[in-house]
Amino acid sequence: MPLWGSRTAKLHSEDRLLWHGHQVMFNQLTSWMVYGILQDQYSEFFIRRQDDRDGDNDSSQRDFSDKFMHKLAKDTSLASWHTRFLVSLDMLPEYIHMRVAESILFAGKAIRVLRNPSPGATLQEHVSQGQNPKGSHRMQSFTGGSGAPKDLPNFSNISAEELLPLAEADKIDAMLKDLKHSSEFHKRLFESAVGSIRTIAANHLWQLVVVRADLNGHLKALKDYFLLAKGDFFQCFLEESRQLMRLPPRQSTAEADLMIPFQLAALKTIGEEDKYFTRVSLRMLSYGMKSSTSQKDLQKPNASELPSQGKAASELALDGWDNIALEYSVDWPLQLFFTPDVLSKYRKVFQYLIRLKRTQMELEKSWAAVMHKDHADFSDYCKDRKNGSATQLRRQRSKPLWRVREHMAFLIRNLQFYIQVDVIESQWNVLQSHVQDSHDFTELVSFHQEYLSALVSQSFLDIGSVSRILDSIMKLCLQFCWSIEQYETRPNISEIDHITEEFNKKSNSLYTILRSSRLAGSQRAPFLRQFLMRLNFNSFFETTARGVMNSGRLRPSTAGAQL
Repeated sequence: MPLWGSRTAKLHSEDRLLWHGHQVMFNQLTSWMVYGILQDQYSEFFIRRQDDRDGDNDSSQRDFSDKFMHKLAKDTSLASWHTRFLVSLDMLPEYIHMRVAESILFAGKAIRVLRNPSPGATLQEHVSQGQNPKGSHRMQSFTGGSGAPKDLPNFSNISAEELLPLAEADKIDAMLKDLKHSSEFHKRLFESAVGSIRTIAANHLWQLVVVRADLNGHLKALKDYFLLAKGDFFQCFLEESRQLMRLPPRQSTAEADLMIPFQLAALKTIGEEDKYFTRVSLRMLSYGMKSSTSQKDLQKPNASELPSQGKAASELALDGWDNIALEYSVDWPLQLFFTPDVLSKYRKVFQYLIRLKRTQMELEKSWAAVMHKDHADFSDYCKDRKNGSATQLRRQRSKPLWRVREHMAFLIRNLQFYIQVDVIESQWNVLQSHVQDSHDFTELVSFHQEYLSALVSQSFLDIGSVSRILDSIMKLCLQFCWSIEQYETRPNISEIDHITEEFNKKSNSLYTILRSSRLAGSQRAPFLRQFLMRLNFNSFFETTARGVMNSGRLRPSTAGAQL
């Protein structure tokens, strides 16, 4: 036989061997992408089962993730989606691109979910009935009697064929059979078929999560509660819990103590038509740990006012209330979308926003209380001008305090407005346009991740230097409010002067960082400029932050002269 003839025979033999290998692969692909079953007895397929699970969760969300993993253990379709399967690079043929392999992985996982409906699996339990105050029939009416929210989708009777019609499964099977029966492996046709199958799976998963499970309703609920869109509810909650939060949280009962004002606020502001509120629960995260700020750095209550919990309670700082967080109960199939990482980001933004709103409210309350006192003093002065010199002196002495308060309120008010309007509302509108236009589940997941990343980034939560300064400013504002409330009975000029000086320093540092060239050149520059424009629209903030307008800072010598 001629040499070229032997080479041709050898090539034909190799092609034939490759063809037989592809037959095995297409059988595995059919099992995986049509039925959602991994048929790989000898570990030859490039999609493999992952037996080990990561445990690299940080302490702030470990309990949350543990509950989630417990749900995974009971829910096979949910476990399959999040942890069970991956692409094995060692077994992946070199002519199949990683992007294509990931599409195959996604399609198979989606088919498993669609063919194995798992109703009843919840990520967090609803608030237990025992936590409701006695007689709160209104709270019980938020649920449909059995503890499940009213008017929400019921998947108890749903069938796999409803989620993935037989005609669609046959279509996927036919595409794979055409590839299998071909005499040669055509890379372009293979990638095209995988893309089409992935689109079919993604569209049906979108139909399940977005339409059947009312994804947009849950997104709106998360915005209402985690992003404080229901401002009246949180205003009422903070007012109801204001006296409680003036004392350090009690280690054993802090969460239960907060539940009463939380539910009272719900009774006053949440309508029965809000079918999502029962999914929201209040928590104190990482409770029992000492705060980074010692109690003597904050305004101390009287020893008699401390809770009778002994030394452990007194060691906790007043800003231990910063550990307030929300949890949201998520049912199947929304756990595919709202993962522990996603809910952790919502929780992080919530904790920031509730601290900001609490600070803003305290500044407003302090102003209202002193204005009430000032009007009473002015009324007394008008009635008895001869003996009104003490009243006039007290009013004159208080003016510098209110300049400082106004500077604080100006910064906090503009930061709050910037985050709620320029960041949250604008990003929400972008997300809504994507939800309306997209019919692909993976696209929607990506858009939602961009939405959360934008919230964190544009609120400066990912810039350690800025977020630390803002936290310090909020604490200084609270200290100032608590100090001036006792100003009439116990003038503490040096303490207020120290708070004012620290506030001016922090404000100056904040302005310097926001104007820095490093941040000006980053991708968040447009949002920084927007925030700076709000703060400095008439150069007021710049002059104040740079210490030009120091009339609001009480110097010990000036204070002494006034006294």
